[in-house]
Amino acid sequence: MPDNPPLMQPTSVSLKINRTSAMLYANRYVRLPDGSGASSQSYLASFPITATELPAGFESLLRAATTGRPERYQALMQRIETDVLIPARQREADERDRRNRQAIENGLRWAAQNIEAIPSLPAYNELIDRPELQRLLANLMDASATLASSMPPAMPVDTPTPSAEPNPFPEERLQALMTNLENTCLEIGALLPESAQVFKRGHIFERETVALVKRLWFRTSDVIARLGSRAQFRRPAGWSALRPSVLEEEN
Repeated sequence: MPDNPPLMQPTSVSLKINRTSAMLYANRYVRLPDGSGASSQSYLASFPITATELPAGFESLLRAATTGRPERYQALMQRIETDVLIPARQREADERDRRNRQAIENGLRWAAQNIEAIPSLPAYNELIDRPELQRLLANLMDASATLASSMPPAMPVDTPTPSAEPNPFPEERLQALMTNLENTCLEIGALLPESAQVFKRGHIFERETVALVKRLWFRTSDVIARLGSRAQFRRPAGWSALRPSVLEEEN
């Protein structure tokens, strides 16, 4: 045994938060016999930053590690609440709202597309007067009235003054939006090939980039579905074979 064993200072705790986890560490400082010092750190526990409530086991370890230092316990708990739990609750609420909104949008879009298609069904004019179909039609009108009753009151429309510039035609607006979308798609496509040397093989994309791509899955599907509700815009069977002739039109 050495004559003068190392002197170990009392343990402190620290919290580290990265992109996936909140981690609790014990910190120690050792004063060596020659007067120099060294520090060490050991892992205690962690929990994911997606958690909306602090796990009981983590809180118990934190409380034990800060025994006798209530101000340190309160400071770390406040940081956990502010930097981890509150943002996780907001993300969860935002995602729940997005899913609910998407479900309502999909339901309304599906209903509108099917209702719009009914008059074009074979023998519609000859059969719609039948009592059983009239009952179903009445049920449909009642359901539509219930939906309409939940709509907010229409906003008052200001009468434009003679000097006000006219709004652009809706179809011109649609053309401009689709032109911008097409240009954006072309620009994104030019960034992705490995030959472009922008994102090399094995590149790890940031979480927000991945989230944007995932949202694009549904945004593009929604746009195609809405455009497809108009007969002129519907993709025919075997539409992928039309790629050469359709894209040739842009030249």
